[in-house]
Amino acid sequence: MDSLDKDTILVKIAEQFCPQHAQYIKGPESSDKEEQRVVRQFVEALLYEEIVEFSSEDRINFSAEFNHFDGVFDNIYSFNMGGRAFRCLGARRIFERIRIADGSVQILEHDKEYRSDKEYRECRIEELICYLDTDSETKMRLLGELMQTIALCRWNTRYLEHHKKPRRKLNFAQLESAITEGHLYHPSFKARTGFTLQDHIQYGPEAAGTIQFRWLAIQSQHVEYNYPSASIDFWTEELGEEQFTVLSKRLESLGKNWLSYALVPIHPWQVDAIQNRGLSDAIDCGDIIELGEAGDFYQATQSLRTLVNVSHPEKANVKIPLNLVSTSSHRNLQDHFVCTAPAISTWLQEVVAKDEYLQREGKLLLLSEYAGLLYKPEDETKAKEMDGLIGAIFRESIVDKLQPGEEAIPFTALMLVESDNRPFIADWLDRYGVDAWVNRLLDVMLVPIWHMLVHNGIAFEAHCQNLILTHKDGWPHRIALRDFHEDMEYVEDYLKFPEHLPKLAETDSYFETIALDEGFSMSDIDELRELFMDTVYVLNLADLSFLLERYHDYSETQFWNRVRNHLNGYRQSGITRSARIDRIGAENPSIIVESLLKKKILNGGTLDYFEHTVSNPLATELDKSAEDKIAENKKLRQAESQTS
Repeated sequence: MDSLDKDTILVKIAEQFCPQHAQYIKGPESSDKEEQRVVRQFVEALLYEEIVEFSSEDRINFSAEFNHFDGVFDNIYSFNMGGRAFRCLGARRIFERIRIADGSVQILEHDKEYRSDKEYRECRIEELICYLDTDSETKMRLLGELMQTIALCRWNTRYLEHHKKPRRKLNFAQLESAITEGHLYHPSFKARTGFTLQDHIQYGPEAAGTIQFRWLAIQSQHVEYNYPSASIDFWTEELGEEQFTVLSKRLESLGKNWLSYALVPIHPWQVDAIQNRGLSDAIDCGDIIELGEAGDFYQATQSLRTLVNVSHPEKANVKIPLNLVSTSSHRNLQDHFVCTAPAISTWLQEVVAKDEYLQREGKLLLLSEYAGLLYKPEDETKAKEMDGLIGAIFRESIVDKLQPGEEAIPFTALMLVESDNRPFIADWLDRYGVDAWVNRLLDVMLVPIWHMLVHNGIAFEAHCQNLILTHKDGWPHRIALRDFHEDMEYVEDYLKFPEHLPKLAETDSYFETIALDEGFSMSDIDELRELFMDTVYVLNLADLSFLLERYHDYSETQFWNRVRNHLNGYRQSGITRSARIDRIGAENPSIIVESLLKKKILNGGTLDYFEHTVSNPLATELDKSAEDKIAENKKLRQAESQTS
């Protein structure tokens, strides 16, 4: 692809998308902030996951070239791909996370030997991909996802108001829409393979569009479900008697009834998307009857396929499949993990209810997934074709769980910087003091999740999107976990009460023979540690600690010493035996971290796992030299502000 000029490459990429997309694919002559962010996150992951070898040199040797960048970025990183030299300004921070300055990634002019800094120029996203060591097909796939990310970000910037004024006063549902930033590490954070631009506008969370579900009546023998009550009672409760009666009359007008048919919601986008995947044939043969739109209105959340009820916010959030790839995941529903969701939720709620420490502290809230249903044709060919494409999971709403004076925000909000160039949480930090607020946050968020791991033996995929923070006037109050029907793990002999495990095989015979590491049950405690540290520390709190250092002069060393203090305090409390805590290995010198970009490049499947190893700062005390370096960076930033 090196022989193709960038305009030809972009034309080829634009051909993958609808005409409306294409106008946002071709950018300005120099990169805009949307492209710079994607370039930055791509290079951060490229270096962090050691996909390329790189070297570093102190920034002081390049002061004239990079003096307009934030002093927190203290090194120049150099690497080579495809015979071309690249460099960027960045910093290696906690858990060895590479942080790159926006707009600093440069490429050395072709066929020119190094003579001076002026030989370097701005690097565009298509150039990074062109020189990546992989095949042309992979390059086009990667660049397509990255360019769609850039294109949708450009549309958001042009037409949405979210970035123009602070979002601090928005309620929970409004924030789920207004938080447009997406994944802070993954470079294709807005890739929605299968969506047109109009789909993005109509069905994406960013524009806050609302939809009604389309409803299907499916022959009962083709639907597996797990409801907390009888089917008709369940739907009457969920839809309300009036709306359920409307759908019932539509079915009765066709000479059918609920004795032989099951009610199933489907996303309006999905109706068109899977016509040729078997839906059309199922309708033609009478297995499925379309009943049209009805019921409450819903709005997409950051996760795209989970929708909040805007007509009645206290009612269930509904997770519903979409036949597309977003970020790194196919957004269908996984067979065997839908109808078992209520059993998993019931078990987890019982664990929390019987835990004296959690009940006494009252800081952990689990949002139960209390009902699930999935279309599974009896014919094997049809079942494979329609696998995970029609179904739903019903989850409790955080709005229904709030106490007087308590408000909820997506945990992702904590990492945001608003249009006034202050963090989303800046007012709270000013009101309570950074150190006091951080201590309270760790007490509310970190300790309960840690307790569930070391005391009860259960690990959650507790990344930002799966967490909700409740607060009272900005003071952290409780942490809510959601979406654990697929993303929860345990090792049976490490469980506190293994005898209480749900008998999933009674719901789905698949669990009689499922191999270790393919479901919830893991073969090694190391896997629990990896899930916890990856999602709670590396790709979660590490972003918060970096933000606090940049904007509030609260060093990462301070932050992670507070983390250590909370873990030590928990150990010293005697709630859980030290020997049991030690089995997790959270103080090992190095830890394994998931390699998200490597998985994307290699086109890994849902169960494929790619990893790299990083040093663990919680293994030993953070040394004073780190604090000294922070102080030096602070002085450098102050000096720069005085001269600018």
